[in-house]
Amino acid sequence: MGQPPSIQSPVQSSSALQAWGSNSAGSSSGRAIFANGHHQQLLDNFRQLSTQQSSEGFHAQTLIKAVNSLRGPASPVNSMLKPNSPTRRLLVAGGFEIEYELNSYYGGCQTDVEIVDIRMAMEDAREERRSALWSIEHRSGDQWVQGGADPKLQLEPSPKMAGKKESPIKVGVNGHSEDLAHAATALGKRMARGDEGKKASLEYTGFQLLYVPSGSSALVNEWVSIKSLGLNGTDEQRRASRVLAQHMYEAHEKQLYVEWTAHKHGAWVLTEAMQQLAHKKVNLEERQKIFLSDASSSHLVADRARHAIKMDTKDSTWHNISPGPAQLVGGLHFGVGPLLCLADELRHRTSKDEMLGKGGDLLWQSGTKGLFVTGAATAMISTAGVPASLAILGASILIASLPGARDSHYKNPGQQLGAWLNRFRKQG
Repeated sequence: MGQPPSIQSPVQSSSALQAWGSNSAGSSSGRAIFANGHHQQLLDNFRQLSTQQSSEGFHAQTLIKAVNSLRGPASPVNSMLKPNSPTRRLLVAGGFEIEYELNSYYGGCQTDVEIVDIRMAMEDAREERRSALWSIEHRSGDQWVQGGADPKLQLEPSPKMAGKKESPIKVGVNGHSEDLAHAATALGKRMARGDEGKKASLEYTGFQLLYVPSGSSALVNEWVSIKSLGLNGTDEQRRASRVLAQHMYEAHEKQLYVEWTAHKHGAWVLTEAMQQLAHKKVNLEERQKIFLSDASSSHLVADRARHAIKMDTKDSTWHNISPGPAQLVGGLHFGVGPLLCLADELRHRTSKDEMLGKGGDLLWQSGTKGLFVTGAATAMISTAGVPASLAILGASILIASLPGARDSHYKNPGQQLGAWLNRFRKQG
């Protein structure tokens, strides 16, 4: 005889929500995580897979760790808020995207998490359609290639880059590029910074690259980050900033030394990642530092962010200046940005004994370099005189706006102009 219907085990609907994992109501502190039957099964499968010593197990560990990070009192640094939707969030972790809602199923002031969707992004990353971290190796000449078929899930040291103070991990963040190979070649040149010794060292160690895919229009991508004076980014750049923030935070937890080099729009991604860490009050204890190459986003915002998270800021040459329109407007704010950086230094990070010296430097910067391409104009005026320097400066700005002139790193505008004239002569 069968059981009466009243005591039969209920059939769980595939769309019903249930708490997942050990943090169901009252069992321990932290948010409860809810998911429907399909996502419950998916998470359970990944949890079982995470115990295996394999690449698949490592991927599974990344997903489970990301989901469990949602139990904390604050949203993880690699989470995004959906515009016009105060409760909908997106967690970007390795080869996964976890979309979730913040609600209150158990009542009171405690918010709980509802998993809305789990997307596998590894294939998109492998096909260069999503931001991801890649290992880059040197081949010959100026050729740099990816060091494997798959992107890396975590920033890790290597025998050649141990993540120590004397051997930091070097990571590039690209701006607009045609593809991964183009981005790798461009960053290889920027990270060498026109120095033969650094170039040889980089060719030996290789580097890692957070590849940020670009849109199809070079003209649009030249200006996308500066349409709001360097304070705006594309959807992919915002996603990339979350990926980067997570890598920076994990490197901090492992006490790794890292040097980040951002090229053009990559500076927006790097600055946004630093601001996310600053919002979480992360202290990097001077183990990480940045270099901006031809940045098209604000030097001032980047400088304040790197100080806020206690990066290594002892090196005064933390950016270069090339008078292209994107950097002139978005990075330098017509020269105002570097001057305000000096003002911040004077106001917040200068002792009384040093006040007079740094104050004089600020006045000199304001009086001689003015509000127009800090550094470039003064250097030209001192060598060529005012009329000639203005003509050279105008020519340099025009040349720097052409795509071909952005293929290499230049230490100063004169070097950039000379390289372009030499190239023009050879083609003539």
